[in-house]
Amino acid sequence: MLLARGAQVAAGRQAARMLLPQQHAVRRLAVRAGAGGAPDARHVPWLVSLDAAPPLPHALRPAASGRAAAAIAAALSSPPTDADAILMLAGGQTNTGNNLPPWVERRLDTCLGLQRLQSKPCPVLCLGGGTPHKPPILRPSGHVIHESTSCAEYLIAGGAPRELILKETSSYDTVGNAFFSLAIHALPAGWRRVLVVTSDFHMPRSAVLFQDMYSLAGADLLGDPERFQLTFAACSDEGLFEGEVLAARQEKEAGSLVTWRKNASGFKRFSDLHEWLHQTHQCYAVSRQHDFDKATIQDPRLLASY
Repeated sequence: MLLARGAQVAAGRQAARMLLPQQHAVRRLAVRAGAGGAPDARHVPWLVSLDAAPPLPHALRPAASGRAAAAIAAALSSPPTDADAILMLAGGQTNTGNNLPPWVERRLDTCLGLQRLQSKPCPVLCLGGGTPHKPPILRPSGHVIHESTSCAEYLIAGGAPRELILKETSSYDTVGNAFFSLAIHALPAGWRRVLVVTSDFHMPRSAVLFQDMYSLAGADLLGDPERFQLTFAACSDEGLFEGEVLAARQEKEAGSLVTWRKNASGFKRFSDLHEWLHQTHQCYAVSRQHDFDKATIQDPRLLASY
């Protein structure tokens, strides 16, 4: 087990070298008003798309030019301002500084901007306990620093009120982000209008996962498949990775989306999803908990995006 962990650490260091030199640059923009004093989402840090439905996978997207670019700009000018919650998907940690990689900092900056646009107090829910792809980050005391804890500290430093920050530490992947955000927070809190924030490279699959699970819960548990109104806010990937790193991650995301759709096609009740998650999934099934002692990603290009 120690050898496996050592191999993961070495691979992680090699992967980190594949980030671009400007990886630690953090862009902060003020949220400014648009025409007539209305909030303008084009000035939310790093925001590149805002959709009410899951966006296309990257391989299927047309080039955004001309009328397409104008349509994107128009859509970005009218963000929701009545959200019940903003869900921020964590995305790995580092051993330096605030423990956050630059793509996670961007997601958090976007959340801060969106939170300031809301017409009522709106919590940001930080999602993520860790990842099976790398060992956890530890405090000097030996205690684990959960991904969502590092994210919460960043939001506090950025000016978010502590009482408007929530955490979820049960999830160890995007599937878990969606499930536990729903089971632990959205359902008991009675949320309906939810903003989901993650990186553009991560959004096509994330949006499908959240929409599928939230729709299933709405239909099966609440009698309304449209109970939850989700808006998907994607952050820019520009300048984060070498091209081959970004391409490798986008390819993996597309493959994982195909796998999810096959699995989800058999879910008729919310209990079906629960059973599948806890009986078969690598991160949550007791029968597979030994998999956490194995290196799950061998390609350093791909590991650089975790």
